[in-house]
Amino acid sequence: MNLLLFEEDEIDSRGRVRLRERRADHLRHVLRVRPNTTLRIGVVRGPTGTATVTRVADESVDLEVRLTGEPPPPPDIELILAVPRPKALPRVVQHAAALGTRRIDLVNAWRVEKAYFDSPRLDPDALRYQAWLGCEQGAITWVPEINVHRRLLPFLSQVLGPRLRDAAPPRRLLAHPEAVRFVEEVSTDSFSSVTVVAIGPEGGWIGEELESLVELGFVSVRLGRGLLRTEAAVTSLLAQVELCTRVSGRTRSRGCSSAPGSRIVMS
Repeated sequence: MNLLLFEEDEIDSRGRVRLRERRADHLRHVLRVRPNTTLRIGVVRGPTGTATVTRVADESVDLEVRLTGEPPPPPDIELILAVPRPKALPRVVQHAAALGTRRIDLVNAWRVEKAYFDSPRLDPDALRYQAWLGCEQGAITWVPEINVHRRLLPFLSQVLGPRLRDAAPPRRLLAHPEAVRFVEEVSTDSFSSVTVVAIGPEGGWIGEELESLVELGFVSVRLGRGLLRTEAAVTSLLAQVELCTRVSGRTRSRGCSSAPGSRIVMS
């Protein structure tokens, strides 16, 4: 835990918080806090600051909170992900949240096992819990919104399509092992605002799914020379997009022009 997260309504009018259960257990048994210990804290989708431990009891920890940082802007990446194996799902959500993801849409695909949708790990509370853990690890206050879509094509046409039309034009990347270009071969000048990335099942998207994504403006890219499991692919793609965004920012700061936005899909 690199950042202790709270909901805003957990802080009382005097700026104090009483923690119980998981967070209190972590503070007592892992961090071994004592009165006057100072911790880094953040409010979900809000400001950051510090907290001082005022009391440690058998079942609770009391803190005095000071919020000093400005609320950060939302992350610049949105993730569309074919539902992975339930055993891998918690790790995938944690990694995506730790790297900074604005939104996660978990979708069906032809090669996704239908039984995956019966897993309790797709329960909204379970998904939010894993995202929360990832944000604590990544020291990020933006806990991503997570939605589950049982039908891919209606999601693309009725949800994603209107969202992309109504917002400022984002870059759209589709990860695909048979793509010709690597991520960095898509001009880094195009990484300047929100990037939407799509990652398919480990067996890959089928042709109809790829065509539907390309019709929405996604560009296929490779992540590397090897074939990756979902959790590795998510981490690799999000990290590469962040790197390209930083490089693009340095390029623009030197007065170089920007290229048109691009869109990437991954399977």
